[in-house]
Amino acid sequence: MIGSEEMLFEWDEWKTRAVALGVTEDLAELGKKIMRDAYMQRWPEAVLSDCGWDDDGFGMLALARAKPAEARRDWEQLYAHHHRRPACPMEANQHRSSKAMVRTAAPLLVHPRKQEESRP
Repeated sequence: MIGSEEMLFEWDEWKTRAVALGVTEDLAELGKKIMRDAYMQRWPEAVLSDCGWDDDGFGMLALARAKPAEARRDWEQLYAHHHRRPACPMEANQHRSSKAMVRTAAPLLVHPRKQEESRP
């Protein structure tokens, strides 16, 4: 058991280091997502080096510091091409109004014995 200490992963440490070295918060978060999802979703071996897994993220960090716009473009392309997790079904339904959800809900079933008991 870990206790009260928070468990940190490589991608969390990479983000902390990146922000400390001047990478913007949003770019560091994107880099963290790239590292995490490449590992968790088992992206192809051919792209793992671009996701920091061959050099502990030093190449990603260097690129983010020297050429942030290029890093963002490259990482967004990687993410768009290799990200595999489908959208949450709840997110897909958020655009529906609550009235539409009420209309499509199944009616409550009443137990037959309860109906008979409630008759005068």
